[in-house]
Amino acid sequence: MSTPVLDLYGDEFRSRPHEVLTSLREQSWWAESPVGPAVLRHEPVQTLLGMRQLRTPGVDFLALQGITDGPLVETMRSFLLNADGEDHQRLRRLVSKAFTVRRVQDFRPAVRACADELIAAMSGTGGVDFVAAFAEPYSLRVVCEFIGIPEGDSAQVNQWAHDVGLIFGFSVAEHAGRIENAVHSLNLFIDGLIEARRRAPGEDLLSALILAEESGELLDDAELRAMVITMLSAGQGTVQFQLAQAVDTFIAYPDQWSLLADRPELAANAAEEVVRFCPSALLGVPRIAKSDVELHGTVFPAGTCLLPITGSANRDSAVFTRADTFDIRREPSGQLTFGGGIHYCLGAALARVELQEALPRLAAHLRGLASAGEAEWLAPTEAVYGPVRLPVSYLAVQT
Repeated sequence: MSTPVLDLYGDEFRSRPHEVLTSLREQSWWAESPVGPAVLRHEPVQTLLGMRQLRTPGVDFLALQGITDGPLVETMRSFLLNADGEDHQRLRRLVSKAFTVRRVQDFRPAVRACADELIAAMSGTGGVDFVAAFAEPYSLRVVCEFIGIPEGDSAQVNQWAHDVGLIFGFSVAEHAGRIENAVHSLNLFIDGLIEARRRAPGEDLLSALILAEESGELLDDAELRAMVITMLSAGQGTVQFQLAQAVDTFIAYPDQWSLLADRPELAANAAEEVVRFCPSALLGVPRIAKSDVELHGTVFPAGTCLLPITGSANRDSAVFTRADTFDIRREPSGQLTFGGGIHYCLGAALARVELQEALPRLAAHLRGLASAGEAEWLAPTEAVYGPVRLPVSYLAVQT
């Protein structure tokens, strides 16, 4: 049987990505794509995520789009995600000393307060654009406060971070000037923030990153800048679009919305099910083979760009019962949205807390949630996927 083809840029995938992936996954564990072999089933995707002979693409990803030198290449090289070998291990150890589960859990009351404040602001209205009213300001305020960015600077910083985040999509050449300008402006801003925190450390993540030390080693200014940019561009957008996708999904499953309102103790399950069923990181992060890779009898030669599509693996019926059904009572059972192996998402704990605090509160106060107009979505080939506009209606919010 011939290998199926995943047309990433076709109208069908753009409008119905999960249906397309399901159809292909039922035919084969992998498909050809314009970028490289796309791996679709849970077991081989999980295997690839843990393989040390693969690395994240970094500059290779830019080269696929015709960009081989210049400031975008230097920027891409600076991110922790694209470090490899001993350099990656050193950076990961230092960052992990600051970005701890305890720090995230200690921050939970601030996350809860932010959710409550935004929900209170929606009180008395019968409908809003959920992205503008909640998903975007919530994810932005949480990540900025966690890092240590002053609230008055958050809107401008968010615009820069959004523009920088375009470097991880499939339309980098189109946005090159915009990305370069944002990187320059954001670097200058972060340099000022680093200088201020060195003079007067706080309780925020940036202060902890500055102080993180192992065997006499510290993060230098370039590494600190890259880490803050990574947190902003990855941490804000993924949560914003994850929340927006979650609400869109709950609209399609109103019984689940009512269930969460009545049983807030299902918050952790709901967060996992949202991340499994409708992930904002649909395609996951590509990998480059450093040497020949054999998987299920197929050899992919060194240099191959592989796409372990976590959003497809999360709906593999071999692993998940009723995989294409959204059910917040489902016990967590191996969703792969946060990746795996040495590149497992550092921000996973914070993202989970943000979802766990927001979703049950929203469900309790936005009764009768329904669509109030046509949503506008990003393309599924972007680094994050979800609605940029989501009009919703609901019964009067009670606070």
